[in-house]
Amino acid sequence: MRDNLNTFISFLKPETEIMLMLKAAAYGHGSTELAKLYEKEERISYYAVAYADEGVRLREAGIEKNILVLNPSSNAFEDIIHHCLEPEIHNLVLLNEFVEFLKSKKHGMAPYPIHLKFNTGMNRLGFDEGEIGQLKEILSNNELIRVRSIMTHLSSTNLPEEDEYSQAQLDAFSRIIDATKTLHQSDTFFHCLNSNGIFRFPNHQYDLVRLGIGFYGTSTVAELSEKIKPSSRFVSRVCQIRKVEKGDSISYSRSGRAPDDTRIATLSLGYADGFNRFSGNGRWQVEINGQLFPTIGNICMDLSMVDIGDADIKVGDEVVIFGGKKSIYEYADLLGTITYEVMCAIGPRVKKVVVD
Repeated sequence: MRDNLNTFISFLKPETEIMLMLKAAAYGHGSTELAKLYEKEERISYYAVAYADEGVRLREAGIEKNILVLNPSSNAFEDIIHHCLEPEIHNLVLLNEFVEFLKSKKHGMAPYPIHLKFNTGMNRLGFDEGEIGQLKEILSNNELIRVRSIMTHLSSTNLPEEDEYSQAQLDAFSRIIDATKTLHQSDTFFHCLNSNGIFRFPNHQYDLVRLGIGFYGTSTVAELSEKIKPSSRFVSRVCQIRKVEKGDSISYSRSGRAPDDTRIATLSLGYADGFNRFSGNGRWQVEINGQLFPTIGNICMDLSMVDIGDADIKVGDEVVIFGGKKSIYEYADLLGTITYEVMCAIGPRVKKVVVD
């Protein structure tokens, strides 16, 4: 992760700051563990989480860095204020609800920082350009709120064939910045680039970039993936070894059949932990003591089995699901998905260990 961070810093202007994405348990890696590790990193000025409760947990762990909440709800406003979190406001209903909430608080409160999200083509969250007039009516001379940043999200920075669309989004964002000048404060900043965007659109860094999947070491942009490295190993342990005879069945529904007399290692890992059920029945190989062994039978909720033959393996030996001989890219390809989903699927009971 340190190498990946330094690689992205090398793409940035000296004055460009970084918002590190810690949503979804830091893409499955453990948000508290990483937030503590990078709390003193000067180039990282913000952390970002998806929901307020994620930010609350960081504050309760002692994290002091600025935290943006990307998808706040009105029932979380109290927690947001109490824990000094900063909400992304992306529609007029949410804006009016937040203004009314601030009015209900005691007088004398300093203007509260918010981040305005604009839709420029992602068509997910954000104000449309046509709503800028209404925004100005609500926020002009509003002493309860200060606009901390203005942001948008690009949908296709990983696809060179969609660069014309990405450029149209960037042009729209530039127009929005100009059209909202009366709302800018002296410390208002602007941001639109994600990990792939940092690499592919370096002339649009503005004041800050949002570093997510690239920090964790993967990218769908081939040139970028060669410059960074996956940061995680997904591991388990052997919890039992048993002999089975040719034809014996293994796991639920007798889904696995021993091709010969062999030995089966049971792993302390199942689909509840993020070892996808599709990985069973020989479709994936795990690494034990430097050798690869195929799964056998269905992956269970808490356990899974592999055929180890006569290999020298003992109870307690480490098992690498990915991050060794088999990469997270290969695992994602097997599942027909992206590395984001593989990371985020790692269950909460899987212990997160930071190796520094």
